[in-house]
Amino acid sequence: MHDRFDFLKNISPHHGEVLRNVLSKETRETLAAKLDVMPNGQTWYADIYQKAIYGPMVFRDPELNIIKTIEKLLPNYRILSDLYLEKTPDDQGFPFHTDFDSIGFMEHPEDMLTVWIPLTPVEEAGSGQLSIVMEEGAVRLSLIREANQLHSLVRVVDSSVPAHPPFQITQQEYDYLERTKVTPSLDAGDALLFCNAFFHKSEDVHNGKRSAYIMRLVRKDAKFNKTRLLALKKLGQNLAVVDELLKQHYPDAL
Repeated sequence: MHDRFDFLKNISPHHGEVLRNVLSKETRETLAAKLDVMPNGQTWYADIYQKAIYGPMVFRDPELNIIKTIEKLLPNYRILSDLYLEKTPDDQGFPFHTDFDSIGFMEHPEDMLTVWIPLTPVEEAGSGQLSIVMEEGAVRLSLIREANQLHSLVRVVDSSVPAHPPFQITQQEYDYLERTKVTPSLDAGDALLFCNAFFHKSEDVHNGKRSAYIMRLVRKDAKFNKTRLLALKKLGQNLAVVDELLKQHYPDAL
């Protein structure tokens, strides 16, 4: 695995960590059975993946014990939302991207942490691995993109905010991300931790399907941004989580 750098520890201390055997075989089988019977989500994810369920919130199921599992591993964090994706050879997946188009509701979005758990092994090319970047140049570039995304969210609520040209990755920058990416090998039930603010991408699946259960974590002392929450509500993004956060932190906005 690629060495992690001191500057990363200051920005997002868990970015690039791999944790082994986070979910047992029994838990994975129970989780997969619950997700298999759920209908495909009605989001733009479903236009890209064979099956995509945005916010099934199955981590709250006491039978799975996922909340306690995460608390033991990351005691300073709590789970905020989840996502389930199945990828097949026909699914394009995402090129390099960051995740704040739909979850940019924190005062410090770089504190949000993804726990990406494959339910099928992703140990070699063609198995649907996830690649992340950790080079300082790529991280700085991704923070610029994050700023653009959050600026766009603010404009959803306040049209007086001046428009800004959309962020575009040049071919040279994309080539740089490809050169510097890290693509760990994970068995089913292992977890890759990464910061949502930094570039990552899904790799190709050549045969069968890759299924992954994904959780978004925030620090227990996280602060949430009212304007961004209202913007996401207006866009219809992550409504279950957004409404809960507004009710808890900004009830006057409802």
